[in-house]
Amino acid sequence: MNILHISGSPKGERSDSQKLAAGFLERYRLLHPGHAIRHINVFDGRTNPDFGAIHAIHKLAPLFHEPQTDEGKQAWVATERLIEDFDGADKILLSCPMWNYSVPWAMKRYLDNLMQPGRTFGFDATTRQHVGLLRDRPVQFILTRSSTASDDGQDFQLPYLLHIFRSLGVQDIRVVSACATTKPSAQERQAYLDSFFLQLKDAAATF
Repeated sequence: MNILHISGSPKGERSDSQKLAAGFLERYRLLHPGHAIRHINVFDGRTNPDFGAIHAIHKLAPLFHEPQTDEGKQAWVATERLIEDFDGADKILLSCPMWNYSVPWAMKRYLDNLMQPGRTFGFDATTRQHVGLLRDRPVQFILTRSSTASDDGQDFQLPYLLHIFRSLGVQDIRVVSACATTKPSAQERQAYLDSFFLQLKDAAATF
């Protein structure tokens, strides 16, 4: 069983989302000591390649009935490697903070690499809906944000992530969301994070 942990904060051990993910994984490892867990951070350019003009032109060439160049094919190798790495996972853990009401730019770039027409999703012209081309599997979101509630109309973090993963074909999505990490003191902030321990423990038990 292969688990892929995708983390979306550059702050490492100081990241609230990373701390919560660590608590989740600590419990998961106790329950499943034989499962392989791989970790990537989207701020690492080695696992989250650039996506620019050459990539956009290459991916749209078939749709526009244009030839794909050797340069485009070479640039696409890293994107294809990212897709294969994602699709090879039996379960996916995504831990991510909210930045400016959405996901950090590096997470957006990772998902821009992952979302490829004809490769990871299709389009039904009749219903005008995306059709996921990847297999369903359990996905756990662990999300943090400073002060934006889950039912806030300015939340463009969770709705965006849900739409992307469902468009890929992934429907088995679970969510733990810490929505109020801004506290007057470090002690209160840590106490707030600690309050999610039982929820994370239960989530890990059913993942």
